[in-house]
Amino acid sequence: MVAINMKKLILFILILSMAKLPVLANVEIAKIDSILIYVDDYILSVKMFSNISTPSLLSYVKDADDDLSKCKIYNTLCWRYFSSDPPRAMEYANLQNTLAIKLNNFSAKIAAYDNIAYLHKAFGDLDKSITYMLKALKDKESIRDTVGMSTSLSGLGSIYYSMNNFKLALKYYKQVYELEKKSTSKERRETKRRLAITTENIGSCYLELDQTEKALESFFKSIELFKDCDYDNVFSSPYMNIGTIYFQKNEYENALAYFKEGARREEENGDVSLLANVYGNISELYSIQNNFTKALTYGKKSVKYANLSEDKNAILKSNSQLAQVFYNNKNYQLAYEYFMVAFDMKDSIFNETSSNQIAEMQTKYNTEKKEAENSLLLVEKEIDKAELDKKSTQQKMLLLGLLLAFIIVIYVAYSLNQKKKTNKLLNTQNDEISNKNAIIEEKNKNITDSINYAQRIQDAILPEESLLKNSFESFIYYRPKDIVSGDFYWIKELEDKIFFSVVDCTGHGVPGAFMSIIGANSLNKIIEDLRIETTGEILDELNVLVNKALGKKETSDDILSIRDGMDITICCLDKTNNMLEYSGANNSLYILKKHENKINGLEPVLEDEYSLFYEIKPNKMAIGGGRNKDKYTSRKVQLNVGDSIYLFSDGYADQFGGEKGKKFMYKRFKNMFLSIQNKTMDKQLSHLEDTMENWKGDIDQLDDICVMGVRI
Repeated sequence: MVAINMKKLILFILILSMAKLPVLANVEIAKIDSILIYVDDYILSVKMFSNISTPSLLSYVKDADDDLSKCKIYNTLCWRYFSSDPPRAMEYANLQNTLAIKLNNFSAKIAAYDNIAYLHKAFGDLDKSITYMLKALKDKESIRDTVGMSTSLSGLGSIYYSMNNFKLALKYYKQVYELEKKSTSKERRETKRRLAITTENIGSCYLELDQTEKALESFFKSIELFKDCDYDNVFSSPYMNIGTIYFQKNEYENALAYFKEGARREEENGDVSLLANVYGNISELYSIQNNFTKALTYGKKSVKYANLSEDKNAILKSNSQLAQVFYNNKNYQLAYEYFMVAFDMKDSIFNETSSNQIAEMQTKYNTEKKEAENSLLLVEKEIDKAELDKKSTQQKMLLLGLLLAFIIVIYVAYSLNQKKKTNKLLNTQNDEISNKNAIIEEKNKNITDSINYAQRIQDAILPEESLLKNSFESFIYYRPKDIVSGDFYWIKELEDKIFFSVVDCTGHGVPGAFMSIIGANSLNKIIEDLRIETTGEILDELNVLVNKALGKKETSDDILSIRDGMDITICCLDKTNNMLEYSGANNSLYILKKHENKINGLEPVLEDEYSLFYEIKPNKMAIGGGRNKDKYTSRKVQLNVGDSIYLFSDGYADQFGGEKGKKFMYKRFKNMFLSIQNKTMDKQLSHLEDTMENWKGDIDQLDDICVMGVRI
């Protein structure tokens, strides 16, 4: 009897649980109706929908007739999937945006623009993110939504900060600060928190712009604001930034105090990348103070957290710092081991940017070149065989005619028959030769297509000429000998400085193009990643990277030293004061000045009634080759308005031509620049082009040509 009652009880519970699902769904549908009826505020209703299950929201929106209701539900679903499934979140954001624009509802449009903007930011599509943030900001301004305006301006500041446009980021953060100061919100604690974060962001911009005193003032102010709103224990970054500034100012005790305080706070938050960085800085400070025990302790902590973060740059930095600690303490074995970890990580980071491009081009070029050579050998063999067969047949016919002259009729018949066979054989062989020639043409076309593809890759690494023209009157005369070039030009703008260079790599064509990719990637790495700005040090580091990329080793035997490398002229021009810094490897720099602006301590090599011609000599040692151990020198020259400077490879001066077919020569090259100083840079470029065309005439171009001119 008990068993029967238990069975009935279990059956009753099962029936009740099955009936519960539609009951719960109906309850959630009723909640949605209630929120839509009684809650007018758009964002508040969206937040309340966050407690409703996804199936219920999807079921409701499927049958809903009201577009505003759909808009709110799509907004809720977008938030729900923002972190876990961004592409799906973007689908709901776009559906929300379409309905919001149709309704012309400001709250719905602003929410949609914000959602799309921050999703594009998460995808790394910063241009689209900026576009939608500006749309949201415009609508927020029209209804004087100061909190919303502050959010959008702060988002714009963070995007431009990530793009290294610190001046524009600072502009937006200052606008946020002014809005928050004037805020009349009842949430004063939250307003103060936003003020504290914005003040810290302003300090970070000042720090990147090398305005350290303003940065320090902002970080201290940020700490006070955090304390005022009881958020002091949450944020560690102001302390770390202050420590960084004191470190730069060699105030080590202050730096240690703030680094340690920042680390203590961050231990609670658990950001392993920040902890790796701050412990590495503390280790470096103790190492400077010759406190090996503490330097070692914090250095190991830095490596530990860097490994946990899996951030290659953090692992590189922490292992380098710990290697230096062991080296300073003369523990060379452990210093070597940690240095090798850092070195391998550095190679991993660097090789990711260039090795794939070069390997792909090299493999494709070598494969197709080998196929073409094999095909050509086979065709030549077939042609030789056909010629031998033809000669053998003719000899047989002559011998047969002499021996069988008395049976002329038989001879003629036989000869005609043999000739018919021979012609048939020759036709067959000619057809085969034609087919082989077609194959060769196809292979040559494939090789040409591959080189044209290499040209597109090489063109992609060449900077836009507008980088230079936006600041100065200038020209670039660039004429590769073949489809791809061993000469290239390079331009990079870094804050108020602009770097530009003309580089002549070993060889021309495809081998030279390989070297140009190594050179361009290395220069970008030196400026962008290593942040080296002195031209001599740039060439020192370039020499190291080129030798490493080519696998060069030192050898005392000149015969074994392969002469791979490059000659280069590199300049850094400070746009604020027109101070030029130059270094060269085998390539000089020409400067032409008016008589009143002569360079003290340097004699002009040429002059006329208008201009003085100066030649700044380079170091007589090429980049690469595996044997260069000397340092490159830097020369600084103050430029004035109207001065002209010229960078070049040796292709122009070495070109054969003229009436006697001789080289153009550097003497004629210099006099040409002196004679055209009254022309604009565009007309100077036309003069260089016309002069070269007239000079070489029908003679083939000897080498790649690259000449750059800049007028202050």
